[in-house]
Amino acid sequence: MRPTPITDVPPMYGAGIYAIYYVGDHELYQPISDGCRTPIYVGKAVYKGGRKGLTTSEEDQAPLWARINEHRASLEHAHDLDAEDFRVRYLVAEDFFVSLAEQLMIRQFRPVWNTLVDGFGNHAPGGKRTTQARPPWDELHPGRPWSSPDRMPTPSKQSAAESRERILAHWTQ
Repeated sequence: MRPTPITDVPPMYGAGIYAIYYVGDHELYQPISDGCRTPIYVGKAVYKGGRKGLTTSEEDQAPLWARINEHRASLEHAHDLDAEDFRVRYLVAEDFFVSLAEQLMIRQFRPVWNTLVDGFGNHAPGGKRTTQARPPWDELHPGRPWSSPDRMPTPSKQSAAESRERILAHWTQ
């Protein structure tokens, strides 16, 4: 499948896996801005209740499309990233295949937003979880409303400078 701009993913039904690629000119990600060969992030989307073997309702039949759109929104909120610079490959698949495929892709590609800078895939925290530290991804790429310092005042244990160092060191290995 050809990579699709993350801003143009058509609606689809089903669960599945996906890989997000960077094609822009941000200095941190130049080594993988190479024609969508190395993903910056790999993820999965399953039906609600799927982890526990529960059935889903008719209204929640597009978890893959919804998840990719959550990521698009995160990229649009980030102050130093442009959602237009991201592409995605996705595959609608049976639930039993999705988790295994995600694990294998992460192991194979070691995407930096899965392995070095945690938090891109986080959902907005509810309840008292806002007292937790901001995710490292939000320190590096601030802008998501739910992770702003006024909503999540505790900074991440991994600073933006540390994340930059980790990414740059990763490229030299």
